[in-house]
Amino acid sequence: MNQDWLNRPELKSLDPVKRKFLTELMEDAEKTPESKMPTLYMKTITKMNALRLKFTAQESALISEILESQMSAQDRSRFQAVKKMLIK
Repeated sequence: MNQDWLNRPELKSLDPVKRKFLTELMEDAEKTPESKMPTLYMKTITKMNALRLKFTAQESALISEILESQMSAQDRSRFQAVKKMLIK
């Protein structure tokens, strides 16, 4: 797995529990077919709630950006539509 995203400056001060969560998310994303990435996003939200993990708006945007980097343009569009529904 390419772990270049771990070197992002925004992650330097991230809580270790959140960092582990993101690492596991990226491992799951790597194994997930592009067409299933929006579903992975929904499962991620469920898991975050179960773990009572709270991410700041900036951290959430970063998670989305990292996930979107793994998607095709078509799946990215669907993913963004799902995000809009969840944010309302």
